[in-house]
Amino acid sequence: MSVDRAAVLVAYIQTLARYLLLDRPLTLHEDDYLVYTFNRFEACRFGLAGTLVAPETGERRTIADDVLATLDKLAPHAEALGSTEALEEIASVARSEINDATWFRETYRHGF
Repeated sequence: MSVDRAAVLVAYIQTLARYLLLDRPLTLHEDDYLVYTFNRFEACRFGLAGTLVAPETGERRTIADDVLATLDKLAPHAEALGSTEALEEIASVARSEINDATWFRETYRHGF
């Protein structure tokens, strides 16, 4: 991971934290954690191409699609924090066929 990519991820996390703190869009329930292991495995193994299960609805979609939907909700917060450009980079990566997880799997497949 490059320093630039790490900075973009930090901006995404900061904006997401602001959204969660100010908008409070979630009410967590104990059962929400039932899909945590599945979602975590999918994210670790497949990156943005993995499948995510929304705990509140059971809906399945790719992690990339979920990130893109989340970015729409984060837009006003990104503007307030001055992180719009960083979130545009996140969107670009989410729309791309090649991401870090894909690159790592291909590199491993070819023996480094």
